[in-house]
Amino acid sequence: MSSTPSVKRLVMFKHGVAYIERGGPASGPFELSFKKGEMNDVLKSLAVWVARGDAKVGAVAFEKPEDPEAELERRKLNLPPWGTMLALLGVVKGRRVKVVSGGAAREGEVMGVEAESVGDRGERRRLVLREDDARVALVDFATIEAFELADPSSRADLAFFVDRSRAASAGENRTVGVDVRGAAEDLRVSYVVPAPAWRVSYRIAKSADRAMVMGWGIVHNPVDEDLHDLDLVLTTGQPVSFVIDLYNPKNVSRAVVEEESRAAAPPTRFERARRAAPAPGSPAVSRGLAADMARVAPMMAMAEEADDSEGGVGAMAESLGGGATYEDRGELFEYRVGAKIALKRGGSAMVPLFAENVDAKKERIWRLGSVPSPDLVLTFKNTTGAVLEEGPAVIYDDDVYAGEAMLPYSARGSEVKLAFAKDLAVRCKAQPGSARVVTAVRLGRQHLVEECRRESFYDLEAESDYDEDVVVIFEVPKVHGYDLVPGSFAPTEETSSFRRFSLTVPPRGRVKQRVETSTLESSRSQYASVSLASLHGWAKSNLLDPAAATGLAEILKLWADANACELESERIDSTRDDAYQKQSKISEQLQVLKESGPEGQLRLRYVKELEAEQDRVNAAEKRMAELAARAEAAKSAADEKLAALVGRR
Repeated sequence: MSSTPSVKRLVMFKHGVAYIERGGPASGPFELSFKKGEMNDVLKSLAVWVARGDAKVGAVAFEKPEDPEAELERRKLNLPPWGTMLALLGVVKGRRVKVVSGGAAREGEVMGVEAESVGDRGERRRLVLREDDARVALVDFATIEAFELADPSSRADLAFFVDRSRAASAGENRTVGVDVRGAAEDLRVSYVVPAPAWRVSYRIAKSADRAMVMGWGIVHNPVDEDLHDLDLVLTTGQPVSFVIDLYNPKNVSRAVVEEESRAAAPPTRFERARRAAPAPGSPAVSRGLAADMARVAPMMAMAEEADDSEGGVGAMAESLGGGATYEDRGELFEYRVGAKIALKRGGSAMVPLFAENVDAKKERIWRLGSVPSPDLVLTFKNTTGAVLEEGPAVIYDDDVYAGEAMLPYSARGSEVKLAFAKDLAVRCKAQPGSARVVTAVRLGRQHLVEECRRESFYDLEAESDYDEDVVVIFEVPKVHGYDLVPGSFAPTEETSSFRRFSLTVPPRGRVKQRVETSTLESSRSQYASVSLASLHGWAKSNLLDPAAATGLAEILKLWADANACELESERIDSTRDDAYQKQSKISEQLQVLKESGPEGQLRLRYVKELEAEQDRVNAAEKRMAELAARAEAAKSAADEKLAALVGRR
């Protein structure tokens, strides 16, 4: 069996897998060892090919997923580690064996083991062999020199026992055998295994209007062996990857597919401002970029542009080893680590990726709803030539630690804003307000339409303790449908969610500014619900012409008269109900009173009261009829006037 080809290339991805490529000479079959949890990815991705040589690749064999000890137990081959010979003889009982004892060979069928006490010397064991139909031999265990299984089935059981015992002692490891026939100068094996995502850590050192951006990649050894002279590639992007169970036998309907995703919980982030689309062929839109962007010079060359003061930014970059080169790979972006690296088994490493100077500036940005102190923000355009993966960044300002930030995923040419500290010498606040201004009133067929402008504003205020002018950028959230009022304070830039306004605060002073936005809206009202006061106000403000206002006022008066008649009718109806109730009570009394004597006199009095109540009922009904006629006439007149007024408009 030839030696296993060593790992030559390792490609780490951001979504939980690593691509491994092995290479080297091979002149026969060899084995690879994997963890049980890696087998599904290995079976999904394993590829073997001959790069140089005449060898041929045969089958790739792998162990069954069943528990090896359970398999041994099922076949009654789970032999104990002590007393293995006795246990093995029990397994091959009745089968033919050849025994070499005292230099002589004896052959027969195993019948069992005879044990007898020999006093102080302990116990004597002898193998009982049936040599032929009429002869049984006893062979002393102490004299047995060799033991050979003559029966093919016994030999198969012994081979199975050794194989499964080796698998059981391997724990979580699983063996994959590659059959190679012939000799290959260079045999390649590649596969994908689960792996921790590589991450990136940044150091950004600002000096004046420049900043040195340095990137370090953090990787973990995904294989269970030491790696030497390794080509390491770190890849951005996110190819589709999933876990599918190919190792365990199962029905297709029970296949397991799970999507992998990555997420982060960063601190305060600032959106990129909108900008015009770059011209065709510019670095921001060219996939391959120019040749000088496809391969970046080592970090020593990068550092020549840096500050060369002792202990400064330049020294920090010059202390790094050879940097990575990087280039586009279609939808992916690769960092190829410049020097060969070594990764110990179970070990990790932090490798230098790049160091580039960029134009940078420091800003103060305050977002509505946050604490009074604005964020100190480092702003720069990603002109490093590399795609910047998401990762933490430590900020240095003039060689002094200034704070930390979370750098978002940033394509080449995109703007980066990193909030790394709070400026306690500046305090900001915003006072919100709103107003509703009617702009027009229209008479519709069924409703009165009121058009208005809904105004929303913020009074921004900043106060500074500095002895010089300070610029503070306020981030005001956008509200859907609301636009800036023409001629009002204009923003310096906009994002998809915010408008940014710059205010210059005088030395040890304070500044205020109002930001105004508005939206147009309309509302409908029933004509009957309009008040005379509103009519007078609209007419006075020239929102409704006087003729329409006068006509609508007359209509409202007619409706008011109709309502008054209906209210009066309801009051009279209540009086009539009272009269009905009294009549009912009097009628009940009359039914029990006699017509003569004292009861007759009382009866006459009740009759007069009954007549008086009837007069009240008659008067109420007459008045109610008059009121109903007046109300109906008022409504009819109002409807006619409204129809004429609306038609005229």
